[in-house]
Amino acid sequence: MVLRDELGFMTTIRISDDSMLELLLADLTARPDVVAHVVAPDKLAISILGSFNRDAMRFATLLRVRTWEATQRSRGYDVYVDLE
Repeated sequence: MVLRDELGFMTTIRISDDSMLELLLADLTARPDVVAHVVAPDKLAISILGSFNRDAMRFATLLRVRTWEATQRSRGYDVYVDLE
């Protein structure tokens, strides 16, 4: 699902372990080019600021999320994130 807000397109993601949602949110928003907020107990809406069309933003979001997942798995957490 792709939402639209005043900033442009937002990609919605769902995390498998909602206890890690705040950790994912903190990681994503640590970068100044990301706007993200909680939309459900296991979902975030994300927008990457810049000159992205919808597909490019989804791909950039996917890369960031997969990097975060790999980091968590290296720490022993079995978590995954789906783009909606």
